[in-house]
Amino acid sequence: MDRFGYYAYKRALKFAATLPLTTKKIMMNQIANTLKVLSLALLLPLSSVMAEDAAWPMFLLNPQHDAQPASNLAPPLDLLWELDVGDLLYASPAVASGKVFIGSLSGIFYAVDQETGEPVWNFETADEISSSAAVDNGKVYFGSKDGTLYCLDAATGKLIWEYKTQGKIVNSPTLKDGVLYFGSNDMSIYAISAEDGGFIWSTPLAEKPASSRGIYASPAVGHGLVYVTRKAFKVYALDAKNGEVVWEFKTRSANYASPVLSGNTLYIGGYDRNLYALDAKSGKVHWQATVDEWIYASPIPFQDSVLVSAKDGVLSSFDSATGKLRWSQDLRAPISSTPAVTQGGIAFVANEYGELTAIDVKNGQPIWQETLPDDGFHSSPAIVGDRLYIGTMNGYLMAWGQR
Repeated sequence: MDRFGYYAYKRALKFAATLPLTTKKIMMNQIANTLKVLSLALLLPLSSVMAEDAAWPMFLLNPQHDAQPASNLAPPLDLLWELDVGDLLYASPAVASGKVFIGSLSGIFYAVDQETGEPVWNFETADEISSSAAVDNGKVYFGSKDGTLYCLDAATGKLIWEYKTQGKIVNSPTLKDGVLYFGSNDMSIYAISAEDGGFIWSTPLAEKPASSRGIYASPAVGHGLVYVTRKAFKVYALDAKNGEVVWEFKTRSANYASPVLSGNTLYIGGYDRNLYALDAKSGKVHWQATVDEWIYASPIPFQDSVLVSAKDGVLSSFDSATGKLRWSQDLRAPISSTPAVTQGGIAFVANEYGELTAIDVKNGQPIWQETLPDDGFHSSPAIVGDRLYIGTMNGYLMAWGQR
């Protein structure tokens, strides 16, 4: 209660004291009930913000894939716990409801206690899992190379429903307004109900799936459109309601990186070594910039810049309005992991030689680094509050915390 509310409360009590007993009781009950309503009204927005800030519910955080958590995590970091799951972790963690969710190339999907790193439950599929999970409303969703999208109870790991496609699912589902969007290597993009797995629409992106090499990128969603890339040189914007193609754009090589939406701009990084800034509604090119090696990880916008990490280990920053290079930093090892950027402008970047580095986004200077001997990162970091979660190529799920 603020000071104005407090004085009003005191005046009401003083007035109630002058009334007959029966009237006084009625008025006091009304005051008490009013205070309860006001308290709930004040607390509910705070609770919803806290719940949102305390989660990383899908690949690259949200449907736009901008990987900018509401966190001021800053180095140095300490390793708080690690869990050996026994096989490679190419997927990225999702964090919600006190658990970290991740699947391994052994085909086993894990739920782990967020605080302690202790396993809570696991679920076995028939093939490798490289798909990162999405979590919402007590359910967790992920794909497997067995061609199935799974929905499990997030608390128990019990299967709720499954949706089968005609190809491997290697990308991560994106959840928006109760709809799951994902691609299959049968070369179709699907929209299905998150509640019961019911079919909404599907759109084929190639006539001959075997020759089109698959869909590795997770869709980005915004402006009523679903943005998808396929490995074979194409970017599409589909109508989110019916899956119809609104526009398409051709790149010069394969596309593995998931598209990223920032305002009215869509960023695409490709194996043609180009970063594209496209108009999100029309697909027209605002600008493009070229780096020296393939782009596998997604570009991440931050304020008036865009970060791009390449397979030669160079992290670069470009002006988001013009595409002009601002700085570049050589981290000396291939980068397949997409960085996450905190509110304080610190980018946490993981490379394939096991180096986890904190970079000042303003000038590109490293301010902290930790190296894991004989290990590496393909998984992208998830930042929740004062912790960073990530999987390693040797099969360790890790939690790093602010010292």
